[in-house]
Formats: sequence, C-alpha cells, structure tokens
Amino acid sequence: MSEEGPAKRVNPKMNRGSFRLQFTIWSVWTALQLLAITNNILGVDGWAFGEYLNVIMLILGLAAPGYLLHVRRRDEHFRRANEEQRADWERRGRAL
Repeated sequence: MSEEGPAKRVNPKMNRGSFRLQFTIWSVWTALQLLAITNNILGVDGWAFGEYLNVIMLILGLAAPGYLLHVRRRDEHFRRANEEQRADWERRGRAL
C-alpha cells in the first residue's frame, strides 16, 4: 500500500561546490585530530578529558566525509539532470 512518489534528494542544498568545500574542511579536520592524537600518544602524560574528546572528534571527522560521499552517490542522477538542463539552456542561448 505504500505509494512511491518522485525521488527526493538526500540533501537538496548541496551542490558540487559545497560538496568540495565541506569535504575539504572535514578532511583537514580529520588530519588535525590525527595529529593531536598522535601527539597525545607520544606524550608521557596520561590522557585527560581533552584527549578523549579528540578521539570523539576524530570519529566525527571520519563519519562526516562518509556521509558526504553517500549524499553525492545518491544524488548523482539529480546532478546529471541539472547539467543536462544547463547544457540545454546554453545551447538555446547560443542558437538565438
């Protein structure tokens, strides 16, 4: 009895530029967290709350790009449709 409507985008506000920006930011974030954890492991002091917070932030930094890649894969047909529409508009504009 479930009626499937038209497919919806996972994240409708994400375009190609915002994907690249967010992926770059999360990648840098993850690299910085790895550096902080490596510094804490090489240190001789015990771990305080901040070091455990770095581990939590590293997990978040690994999950966020995974979600971004999931959104990109699921919304690929919407992206192709937008590119086809833009190419059509470009072709029509040049024909005038």
